[in-house]
Formats: sequence, C-alpha cells, structure tokens
Amino acid sequence: MSPRLFLLLSVSFIIAGCANKSLEPYLENYADFAESVYVIDHGRHTALVVKSEDIIERIGLADTFYNSFRFIEIGRGDAGFYREIEPQISTTLKALFLSTPAVLHLRAYNYPPYKRYPLSHTLKIRLSRTALDKLMTAVTASFELENKQAIELSEGSDKNSRFFQASGTYHLFYSCNNWTADMIEQADYPISHRWAFFAGSVMRQVEAVQHELGLQCGGDGVYRCADESE
Repeated sequence: MSPRLFLLLSVSFIIAGCANKSLEPYLENYADFAESVYVIDHGRHTALVVKSEDIIERIGLADTFYNSFRFIEIGRGDAGFYREIEPQISTTLKALFLSTPAVLHLRAYNYPPYKRYPLSHTLKIRLSRTALDKLMTAVTASFELENKQAIELSEGSDKNSRFFQASGTYHLFYSCNNWTADMIEQADYPISHRWAFFAGSVMRQVEAVQHELGLQCGGDGVYRCADESE
C-alpha cells in the first residue's frame, strides 16, 4: 500500500468513525471526572494502561506478582503473531486474513507509561467512576476465565509480563487497535472502534477529544496532556 493511499484511508476511517459520536455529554462533565486510564501507541500497536488495583481482582490475579505493581498495560492480538519474537510470513498472513485465536498481553510497571516508555505516544483519558467500571467490565469480558481466573499461556515479552487466553478471535476487522478503541468506547468516551484499524486512528480520535477540551498535548515526542500530575 502506498503512503498516500494509507494516509487517505486513515483520514477516511477517522472521519467516519467520529461522525456519529457526540462530544457534548463527555465534555460537559469532564471537570468532575476523577478516574483515569492511559492509551499508549507503541507504533503499529496500541494498548490500554490501567491501575493494577482496578483490574487484578476482576481477573483473579490479586495473588500474583501483578499485585506489586502500580500499572498494568493490556494489549490484545493474534495468538501466533503477538507471541513470536520475529513473526514468520505465514503467521503474519494468517493474522491478517484468517480468524485466529486471540491472546491478551499483560505487562506490569510502576511508573506512568509516558515515563516507562518515553518514546511511545501516550494519552491520559479521564473518566467517571461509572465509566471506569464499564471499561473494566469490558476488559474483563475480553479474558477467558477458569474458576474466575485469567488463563496464563506463557511468559511475555519481558520478565514482568505474561500472555493470557482471550475470549473471541482475532481477525482483520477487529485488530489490536479496534480492541483498544472498543474498550474506551464502552466507557462512554466519544470515539468509535469501528474504523480504528491503525494505531494512529485510535490516537487521533482521542487527541480530537483532548483538543475540544483545550488540553495541550505534546513535548519530546510524547502526547501527554497538560493536566498530567502523576
């Protein structure tokens, strides 16, 4: 795909995705929102970063090493592609064109994501307590649970991460980025997951809301909003 066509498709998806979303309910109540999560863009792949205390009990990981960390980054992807250090062409093609098993990758750390990964783009999303509960319910539903506990599959990309069995499948029309946007959308945040195939599609939708709020984001290559105090 040519860069020009890629850009055209990206812009079209962003416009289409946001067209039916009303910003008013969120913007009117923003000042009262006391909860927060992050969305982080590692390049082609986005993930959510949540406080560990908000999720670990829901997925049965309160008695694991995750309990000793402040933040958990959660990303969803194709079981084969996501877990391979150097994905093979066959794995990549399967992930793109077939409906394949999905996994969730949980990485734990203590610093806010914009400090843990200063070269990645990070945005903070403020939510009401009700909206945060909706998001966590959606994230929990993304896991296959056995005896109310997430099913660990293997070690992750570093010593503080693991792969877990996801519910549903991975396919071209519900990618890792669609999932990230879907979780945020289910928290009543005014974006759409429908056309969020690319990492940029997710981040630009969130940035559009931040812009409407008058927040200034940026600096050192990191999209971190001015109200950030952690």
